[in-house]
Amino acid sequence: MTRTATGAARAAPVPTQHLAELAWHLFDEAGDDVLLPRGHVTERIHATDGQFERAKGYIRDHMTMEKGKAFLAYRGGYMITTDPAKIAENASLRMRRINTELRRVLSGCINPLGDQVADYEVLAMFQDEIAHMTRTYERMTKATMTMPKPVRPAKAKRRRGATARR
Repeated sequence: MTRTATGAARAAPVPTQHLAELAWHLFDEAGDDVLLPRGHVTERIHATDGQFERAKGYIRDHMTMEKGKAFLAYRGGYMITTDPAKIAENASLRMRRINTELRRVLSGCINPLGDQVADYEVLAMFQDEIAHMTRTYERMTKATMTMPKPVRPAKAKRRRGATARR
């Protein structure tokens, strides 16, 4: 631990690449398609939430291509996998968020200008390209529906009387 100017304790800096390699080793030991909760990973690699966020970026940007496996945030945890159904489900969820953001750029920033958009070449280009991207998203969504659905683990059933508040 190091101290800041105010005397508060701060974690010593650890290279992102090192944390990413520790995390990948942890996932590799667990095996493909084994879901590890965020807290378990950060605890085992001794990383803060911010350090883990940077490590995830490093894993996605560098290690997945090298290792030939996808790294997914999946149903409340993280895993490595080569399962096309899980990859498609994850990609679909991420693309839906991107599509929502694109639609909001149009509805909140560009389209309120109405006919004036045509007076600004760059805004007209953004409007056309974003419309193209949202059409592409619709085609990808239809294609994703043809993928088999990943098997969901059975959830433990709750007992009504066991957790009732008094």
